[in-house]
Amino acid sequence: MKVTPREMVLFWGVALTALLAISFWFCAPKVKMWQECNKERESKRQRIKLAEYRVSQRGACEKKLQEIAQKLTKYPADQDVTADYLKILENIVRENNVTLSQRRPQKEKKQKDLYEFAIDCTWEADLGSMVHFLYALEQQKVTMDMGDLNMSLQEGGKGKLNGSFSLICLYTRTGDTSTPAKARSTGQKK
Repeated sequence: MKVTPREMVLFWGVALTALLAISFWFCAPKVKMWQECNKERESKRQRIKLAEYRVSQRGACEKKLQEIAQKLTKYPADQDVTADYLKILENIVRENNVTLSQRRPQKEKKQKDLYEFAIDCTWEADLGSMVHFLYALEQQKVTMDMGDLNMSLQEGGKGKLNGSFSLICLYTRTGDTSTPAKARSTGQKK
């Protein structure tokens, strides 16, 4: 039996198609796994870049943390600080023509060596007074941070605003009895 050139071309075409199908069958999962590995490698490369950037910024972050730590007021462990912060808030409000209709201090929360509590307030003022009020808060020697500031125009008020905010007060305590004195002085854990 003699094979014609046409049959030979058909045979090689079928063989090549079968070889490509078998290759695709075995290689497709490997290609997909290779693509996933490349994505994971790129993701890890980005994370390494971010970590290197953070390490390079460590000195600046520590300096900023020291500045904030110096600004934190220290109170005795048994002193209620709510009155002090309310007095500071009242002085700033009075100086900047802002009217507080409600002041609701929340309970003190402790996070390691840092203490905080929030004062929820409802206010009325014009825009200029509110801007001066916010600036005066920033200039205080104690650490107070504005959270959840909401404002809207008063109905029928010409340029009058009202709203609410949450003033977060941060401080530390001296003589904190939550960690033993020996562990604090030597830096050991409980």
